[in-house]
Amino acid sequence: MAEISNPGARVRVVFLASLYEASGRRREVEVEVPSGTTVVELAKLLEDLIPGLRGRLVEGDSIAEGVEVLVNGRNIEWLDGPATKLRGGEVVVFFPPAAGG
Repeated sequence: MAEISNPGARVRVVFLASLYEASGRRREVEVEVPSGTTVVELAKLLEDLIPGLRGRLVEGDSIAEGVEVLVNGRNIEWLDGPATKLRGGEVVVFFPPAAGG
């Protein structure tokens, strides 16, 4: 597992499907962010730290259309959306929605 340091609370980030490919085939990374960092702030940090993710996770001040985010297995839509705060110890999963029939 790759580790990206930034002082604060430790969060494990998992990339699935096309975001796994865009991340340079990193399944997961650990990052440290200040406690209270929001999901969208985390996504912006990830875009800055991992070049292949630039422009894929964030649009303006929100999560990009076509990207789903889970925090500890719960969709952020059922939490506080992109403003969901992280305190440390969370597992944050970024993935494109699946389609099928």
